[in-house]
Amino acid sequence: MKNSSKLGKMNVKFFCGKSAKIEVMKDTIRILHINDLHSHFEQYPQLKRAVDDLSQTDRELIKVDLGDNVDKSHPLSDATAGRFNVALMNELGIDYATIGNNEGIGLAKDELDCLYEQAKFQPIIGNLKDEGRQPEWAKPYLIHKTKAGTNIAFLAYTFPYYITYAPNGWQVLEPMARLEEDLARPEVRDADIVVVLSHLGVRYDEQIAETYPQVNLVIGSHTHHLFEEGKLINETYLAAADRYGYYLGCIDLTVENGQLIECQIEAIPTKSYIFDLDKEDETFIKAMREEGHRRLAQKKVANLGRELDFDETCQLVLQAVCQETDSQLTLLNTGLIMKTMGPQVTMADLQEALPHQMRMARLVVTGQELKEICREVFTKAELLKNQAIKGMGFRGKTFGEVITGNFAYKNGNLLYNSRVVDSNEKFSLVLVDQYYFASYFPTIKEKEVTLLFPDLLRELVAKYLRKNGADWDKR
Repeated sequence: MKNSSKLGKMNVKFFCGKSAKIEVMKDTIRILHINDLHSHFEQYPQLKRAVDDLSQTDRELIKVDLGDNVDKSHPLSDATAGRFNVALMNELGIDYATIGNNEGIGLAKDELDCLYEQAKFQPIIGNLKDEGRQPEWAKPYLIHKTKAGTNIAFLAYTFPYYITYAPNGWQVLEPMARLEEDLARPEVRDADIVVVLSHLGVRYDEQIAETYPQVNLVIGSHTHHLFEEGKLINETYLAAADRYGYYLGCIDLTVENGQLIECQIEAIPTKSYIFDLDKEDETFIKAMREEGHRRLAQKKVANLGRELDFDETCQLVLQAVCQETDSQLTLLNTGLIMKTMGPQVTMADLQEALPHQMRMARLVVTGQELKEICREVFTKAELLKNQAIKGMGFRGKTFGEVITGNFAYKNGNLLYNSRVVDSNEKFSLVLVDQYYFASYFPTIKEKEVTLLFPDLLRELVAKYLRKNGADWDKR
């Protein structure tokens, strides 16, 4: 996508006795961008070759990452709490990065606080605070001055999941309000080009373009959208490169006398960089997974004394969730459990069995409310049972069947301690946060929930097994 409609400011010099001479100061810049890798390291070899290839340019080069690079569903990301991702970002030569929800929520607060300790790039985030202060590991914005003297203001914002950032110890701020404040900063106002690194999703990106003409370029992510040749709204350009390293974004800017006169946007499929190195790539990909598994396997959890069958594994998970969340009842689905457990259990086993980026949500409900929830969940589950489920932290295949802990739902009746539940009786119910965030169960979305941080589902099970081990079923 190109635009030549804007004319640069002319620097006019007059020479005595001669006609006026016009001097034009020209600057050419290339921005390479990746987003939403989600620890899909199997894509890294061709992504790296694409980055290396497109870095061969006479233009000034800037490389950015838009967030959600980390995903603990990969064992090496899990074992290193995302620090291996940072090492690969260093290898790619990333200059600036912002965070997505997988960094801000998928990692515990102390994990995010030390994520970038070895980073050779600068994280930027404008709408995240730590007790009212800017996180020590990130700048709120940044002015990049090119060798030719162009000032580029980089602003960065992540999607405001208020209900999950708060229990994780962060304050996430409304991004549009923060953007407006940042645009009013003198150093941003005086910049030649304003670029927004957005982990907000396509709707926010379009709103920014429609509302703030002073923003020259929005590089988007979060909703995994793709603009193969960019998009132009009013005078603001939008770029986006899908997800998982399937594409590498390439933006070529031409600036004359401090004015953007040309913007060429392209999303380049990285599959075109799969050469005759397949065996090498396979070895690299396998080695990363094995190294992650090796590190996690060193973290012993418990000896169960025997291999559990699938039903027993489900019961163990239900019990663990109840006990470790101090709740009476549990509601889960079998699609969450990817592998049986025992006799030895390590964090590698739990990572394979429960790879999901999910925490627990607790509700206090009456017997009548619980009945309404169960009616909806059990009905919808029949439709979802064999469907492929994606997103909201789920890293399994299909939803599976509904399973309950410490209670039963039969023929429209609730049974607790072998008796029918009274409609006014109150219970604490715990379930995975996906039930609250996804659109499957509106009855749950209407309830007030407490999101339980910092432990992921598998980490709760690990805590339970360390306490109970082989005696887990004797309680």
